[in-house]
Amino acid sequence: MRTFSVLWCAAAVGGALLAVCGSAGAQVPLPNVPAEMNACLCLQQAAGTLAAEKDAKAQTLAAVNRQLTDLDAQLAAERPQVNVNNPDSVSRYKALLQRRDAAFGQISPAQADAARAVSRYNASVDEYNQRCTRLPMDPGLAAAMQTHLNCPPIQ
Repeated sequence: MRTFSVLWCAAAVGGALLAVCGSAGAQVPLPNVPAEMNACLCLQQAAGTLAAEKDAKAQTLAAVNRQLTDLDAQLAAERPQVNVNNPDSVSRYKALLQRRDAAFGQISPAQADAARAVSRYNASVDEYNQRCTRLPMDPGLAAAMQTHLNCPPIQ
């Protein structure tokens, strides 16, 4: 009789444990994998677009820097040859100086644009890394989803 009560107690405890574990497992929401994959593929696409924008802004900044460097070199070469008694010579030098000043004026906006582009790109990559690096990606499903992505506008 004692064996029967021990088995009955073990069965009751096991059943209660199963009921508790089973109900606890049901309360944990499972991720909507296709929706998460879509979001991650969109983030990946956005990061690519923002990388291209970042690279374009960096190239613009580099071009402005090169132009400024070239104009500085031209000014340095022309300065000793300026004839202050010749109005045409002074006028040419002043025109070159104005071109240099205009190029210098483009540096700050180009730097700000490049910095904003880098920040947007970094934020996009950070969001992707936080959200998507642990998500299991089925390559076949991802390839199929690539053709029909539903992505929000890039922010």
